[in-house]
Amino acid sequence: MLRLTRVTAALLAAIAAVGLGMTTVATADDDNHGRHRHLRARLAAHNEVPIVISDAKGRFSGRINDTPSGPELEWELSYDGLEGTVTQAHIHVGQPFASGGIMLWFCANNPPITNAPAGTQTCPAPPATISGTFSAANVVGPTGQAIPVGSFEDALEAILGGNAYANVHSTSAPGGELRGQIR
Repeated sequence: MLRLTRVTAALLAAIAAVGLGMTTVATADDDNHGRHRHLRARLAAHNEVPIVISDAKGRFSGRINDTPSGPELEWELSYDGLEGTVTQAHIHVGQPFASGGIMLWFCANNPPITNAPAGTQTCPAPPATISGTFSAANVVGPTGQAIPVGSFEDALEAILGGNAYANVHSTSAPGGELRGQIR
């Protein structure tokens, strides 16, 4: 009985230590006003849902900045080796093994994509690197996933919570040839 008590006490101490560590991290993140928050994702075909067989690769990096007019997301997206012609790229809301709706557009080629928001840049042929800045004006939803148009706070909540992914679509994989969960 004494042995079980020691094990239980040790387990409870470990759980408490982890809990305190998590509280510290959450507090540090909540107090991150005025600081930059960095994001990244490695894009690969095997991350697609369903999986795509391709040697294509890509990278997303971003930085959330607090500005007087509200938060902004400075971003850079690069991709190479796609088997098809790039048609569009964006940030979706969705868990690692789920598909979700589009929140923010990186680029689109018209045609075939005709529903991209006005001002969306053209996707260059690979190898390519594009960049830009997102704000509330760039959020297109998805309203069906409770992200209203223009709600940058909801978009950032999904991104910072690990529930968003960068996606590059092509003619050989219209549902996406490259994908990476944003961390």
